[in-house]
Parts: sequence; structure tokens; C-alpha cells
Amino acid sequence: MSFPESFLSLQSLTPVDLKQLSREQKIKLLQTYRASGARNANKMLFLATDLLAGGSSGLSSSELYDVYEQVLIASLECGRIEKATMYLNLLESRFGKKSVRVSHLRGLCLEAQGKIQDAKKLYEQVLKDMPTNDFCVKRLSAMYKSEGNYEEAIRVLEEDLVYTDEDGKQHSYFEVHRGDALLTYRELSNLHYLLGSIEKAIFYAEECLLFDTESYFAHVRLGELYYIKRDLPRCVVEYAQSLLFNSQHNNSRAAYGLWQAANEMLRQHHSGLKKIEEEAELTQTQDLRTFAAETLRRMYAGTPMLSALDAYLQREASH
Repeated sequence: MSFPESFLSLQSLTPVDLKQLSREQKIKLLQTYRASGARNANKMLFLATDLLAGGSSGLSSSELYDVYEQVLIASLECGRIEKATMYLNLLESRFGKKSVRVSHLRGLCLEAQGKIQDAKKLYEQVLKDMPTNDFCVKRLSAMYKSEGNYEEAIRVLEEDLVYTDEDGKQHSYFEVHRGDALLTYRELSNLHYLLGSIEKAIFYAEECLLFDTESYFAHVRLGELYYIKRDLPRCVVEYAQSLLFNSQHNNSRAAYGLWQAANEMLRQHHSGLKKIEEEAELTQTQDLRTFAAETLRRMYAGTPMLSALDAYLQREASH
């Protein structure tokens, strides 16, 4: 059976569909997912294994090893450690154990096997030879995070000096990669949040917005952090901004956050705890709460949750 190119997607194809693809279509699909970085481990493993079962025809030598790497990573994500190790051995026999890329994969296999200290030693050894190797820095930070050692996870990203410039000045990983470090900013914001350092978590979350000012998710996250800080006016701004960029059902966090923050501001005003002095600001806060409630009802329209949502909004707004 032949499928149109526009239909080729791991999300839309069943295992039976994948089996029926032509060899050229299977190769094309693997190429597409390599280029995009999209993840679908179970189907990727099924597709690549099925392709390799038919031999290597249609694959150049370099592409064959790219597919091996795809199988290895998908195997790790699916918990198939023995299969991943088999492909690691194939890659090591071709490129040698000193290959940095192979070292990265070996480190992932060691982590999957629970050999955490061995993985750390491997990453640290790579960093001795290549201090700015971002993969190893991120993996070390992730391993410390998984152990609950958030201070060390932050230190690896923020403080360790990994590069010496031509003037002899040393720089941290974060300084070296600042220009393309969106994921690192997000991770540092999360790590500082886990440590309870809300101010620093907010700082890094705001830095994320410099990379993508129209990211609805970034505004939601910033709103949540300001809510924790109890800066409700700023919290309302961020949630409202998020809904401006995305008011669909997949952004219910922003709608609920806006309603909750605006409702608390009105509750504090009516109780005298914290008056909203300007009449225009009071009216705006009331309008935002109404808008958030209407948005939530639209998002949950036609679902069993709607009646419970209505009851909750009415009960909480009346307090």
C-alpha cells in the first residue's frame, strides 16, 4: 500500500500502516524525524527496526549509522537497554570509543543501566578535553537534579568555569552559551523554583521571554511564579497576556490562573485587606475575572466538567 507524502506522520500511522510503507517512505520518515527532533519512541523503534530487518539497501553508509543512533535512543526511551547496548557496540566498532558522539551515547546507556557514577566520570572526562561540550554539562546537571541535589545542578550550569578566552579570562557554561540558551534559562528557572529561590526563578523566566515574547506558555509560567510571590497585579498581567496569544482549551491554566488571581484581588479589596484604590483598576479587575470565567466555560463546553466548573466559580466568587 502506498501513502501520500503529506500523510507520513508517526502520530497518524498505526504499526500496521508502518509495516505497509514502502522502503523509500520508511527512510524518508526517519529522515524527517531526525531533522525535526520530534519524539515518538515506540513507533520510531518499530519503524527503524523494521527497516533494518530488510537490510541496508537505500541507505548510505553515514545514514545507516544515523539510523543506528535513532534505534539506540528510542530503545533507551522504551527501556530496551540490551537492544540499545547492541547498537552502541556497532557504533563503537565503527567510530571508536574516543568519538565524542559515541561517548555521549555510552553515557546515556550507563545512565539507563543505573551506573550513575560511571556516567558522571565519563561526562567529566569528556569535559576535560572539551570544556564547552554542552551535552555533557546538561547531562551532569540533569543527573544532579534527579538525585535532588539542586544546588549542584545549578552550579554546573551557572558557576563551573569551562572556557578560557584569549585574554586568559575564564567563563562559565552559561556565559559561553548565553546567546542560544533558552532551554538552559528554563531549566535554571525550574531549579531555582525547586530550591525556593523565587526571585531567581522569576529572573530566568523573564529571560526566556526575550527569546520568544509571544510564547503563551512562558507567560503562564511567569504568572505562576508571580502568584507564588503574591504579586497578584503582575500575575494577572502575565495570565492575560498568555490568553491573548492562546485562548484555546490547551491553555486552561492561564484562564484559571487569571480567574483565581483576579478573584483574590477582589476578595482582598472587599475585605479591606488590600484596597484597589483606582476605580478604573477595580472595574478592570472585575472585567478580567468575568472574561476568565467565560473563557473557562467556553473551554469546557460540552464536557461533564462544565457543571462542576460553574458550581466552583459561583461558590468561590461569592466568598
